[in-house]
Amino acid sequence: MQVKDRSLLSLSWPLFLTFGIATFQPMMDSWFLSRTSETAAAGVGALGPLLGALFMAITAFSQAGASIASQFLGAERPRQAGTTQTMVLIGSILLGIAFMLIIIPLEGNIVRWMGLSGEAAGYAQEFLHVVAFGFAFRSLQTTLTALIATNGLTTWNLLGNIITIISNAAMNVVFLNGYFGLPCMGVKGVALATMLSWAISSGILFCILRYKVHHKIRRTDFKRSRIILPDWIRIGFPAAVEPVSFQMFQVVLTAIIVHLGIVSMTARIFSANFAMLAVILSVGLSSGNQILVAHLVGAHDYQKANRRLHQSLIAGCSSGLIVAIIVALFGTELLSLYTNDPEVQRLGKICLWCDVLLQPFKAANMTITSALRASGDSKFPAIVGTAMMWTCGLGTALFLGFTLELGLAGIWLGMAADECYRSIVNYIRWRGGKWKNFGVV
Repeated sequence: MQVKDRSLLSLSWPLFLTFGIATFQPMMDSWFLSRTSETAAAGVGALGPLLGALFMAITAFSQAGASIASQFLGAERPRQAGTTQTMVLIGSILLGIAFMLIIIPLEGNIVRWMGLSGEAAGYAQEFLHVVAFGFAFRSLQTTLTALIATNGLTTWNLLGNIITIISNAAMNVVFLNGYFGLPCMGVKGVALATMLSWAISSGILFCILRYKVHHKIRRTDFKRSRIILPDWIRIGFPAAVEPVSFQMFQVVLTAIIVHLGIVSMTARIFSANFAMLAVILSVGLSSGNQILVAHLVGAHDYQKANRRLHQSLIAGCSSGLIVAIIVALFGTELLSLYTNDPEVQRLGKICLWCDVLLQPFKAANMTITSALRASGDSKFPAIVGTAMMWTCGLGTALFLGFTLELGLAGIWLGMAADECYRSIVNYIRWRGGKWKNFGVV
């Protein structure tokens, strides 16, 4: 059965678990760090939006390349799809190396820009210095995941990521406790375990691409890539703008929250970890929908692509809402895994209830935006989404947080408003049908 004829659930259920594992890794790192020091967990956690911005740029370029490959596969042109896959693999490694060369010299400044100081800043810089050396592996891991998924082998992605998270947990235990004659490494050990787990994942996923997808890197791919490269840049660069802008938006909000005090910052980081549980199903569904839409656009079956989008919207919004409610109901119990501070738990639980309002709009925005990118229409969500984020979204967050003096809860509700604004505008764009004219085939 061709990928475009598969059901949304058959493609998406392994993606739920794959993204769940990816979400669990930073949560697990926070837990190990919190066993060492809550300040270490808060300091490293404050880097989340910055690292997220870098990783989202890598993900956007990878998925843009994977969408081009999907369109060629949907049009039954496997040779061009293979050339695209080779080009994206090499490009992703170079992108990861470029990020490493940029971050390492600036790591001290970056920590200060985040508003961190004292012990928290020292922990953050120590973590960033180590993981930066693994950016090429993280980039390769992300790209391999996207390429394997676009060929419909999402179950194999899941297997590779399960092995990776187990190895990461084992290395955290070894490095933090100093087993096998190793010194107790603290924050550096958690960072080293993360970096090595990316390397292990890259190796496993490359074997899957080589022996299950049967992808071979040929010399002719480098010549053919000049034909496909303009489309990759046309789709990939705008596709990276909006998610990177979103992560930088989170960086700004984090810097604002830092000024509310260490308690608010800690509550925000811990509650954000659990809020990600509500995003997992939405991300899986939107990713499965992106694969299907790209294949269907390549086959010029626009009616079915539109139907797939609306199926994903209903499933993503409802699942995000249900999971967010469950997480909020058990907020105190979940937050107690990280901290016993009653004020952190109180603020964190308020944030999780605010997240109930955010998740349906976040799911809708992810689903529609990913479908637009899959069709090649990536400029609109990049330009309009970014503009609305920094005007309407930031303005609402500041108004609720400071003018109405709602503090951390107001900023969280501002994020919900931002997702609402952008999802409505992107849906109007999809209904207009211009996305049908942006395919590469």
